[in-house]
Amino acid sequence: MPQEPSSVKFRDYGIVSTIHILRSGEVVSSVDDYMKVEDRFLWVDKSFIVSKILHLRKLTEDYKRSVIVIYEEGHVIREYVNVEHEFVPLAYC
Repeated sequence: MPQEPSSVKFRDYGIVSTIHILRSGEVVSSVDDYMKVEDRFLWVDKSFIVSKILHLRKLTEDYKRSVIVIYEEGHVIREYVNVEHEFVPLAYC
């Protein structure tokens, strides 16, 4: 007689997003828009962001997401762990 699996796991890691916010407070919401303003974020260390994404994926629960917000103003990077999918960061840090 075949055995039923005791539990099914669909994902090993949570969802992590990055959001870029311009000095004006405008949220860059698409890759196409980001490509237009990419030069404003040259100060961001991409390897640091990748390491943060990998770390936050392990911390993020199912049905939640984590967000890395990168502000042009002040060159600030903030992390928000286990927020609702509808989460929108403040336009100013």
